[in-house]
Amino acid sequence: MKRGIYLIWDLPLADTVSPEEFFVALQGDYPCAVQLRAKHSRTKPPVFESLKSACRARKIMFVVNDRVDWLDPDVDGLHLGQTDGEAPTDPSLFVGRSTHQLEQVRDAARDDRISLLGFGPIRTTQSKRNPLPPRGFELLVQAVAQAQHKPVVAIGGLTADDLKSVHHAGAHAAAVIGAVWASPDPVEALRSLVRCWNNL
Repeated sequence: MKRGIYLIWDLPLADTVSPEEFFVALQGDYPCAVQLRAKHSRTKPPVFESLKSACRARKIMFVVNDRVDWLDPDVDGLHLGQTDGEAPTDPSLFVGRSTHQLEQVRDAARDDRISLLGFGPIRTTQSKRNPLPPRGFELLVQAVAQAQHKPVVAIGGLTADDLKSVHHAGAHAAAVIGAVWASPDPVEALRSLVRCWNNL
């Protein structure tokens, strides 16, 4: 996976957004990956195919959150939380695992099925019903050190002001939800984040 801004395409926050129009408007300032997060959807949401196609056309990694049953040959990866069960054994599948403490980081680092670690929340986040206390950047540095060279994506309440700290901690990417979807102009918010990261 490339380094950069890891966009969580969160539903229902992004329900009304056309993926193709959104990515055209980005004018090349693309995230390194897009993860579809649809916690309340029992079946594939209407945006699934169009988001997958928009990412594939631009060679952006497309990841689904939690749902092993949504995988198909054109989905690049799967992201699992701590309570989402065992990772699939398919060696061709890119699998991420959420971690919140160093013991979980070490466990994921030792698991050959896990390709990437999400670590957080770094700051207070509004995207979870019962958010964990912020982990902060000092713990992120330790998480990166204990990930055994697996890429670490920092997540949780991150804004443009945090990108330098995320980068200096050695994290591979910064995952964003509210910094984009809570903005009055999500396209410009993401473009600004991507440009900020690329200038670090």
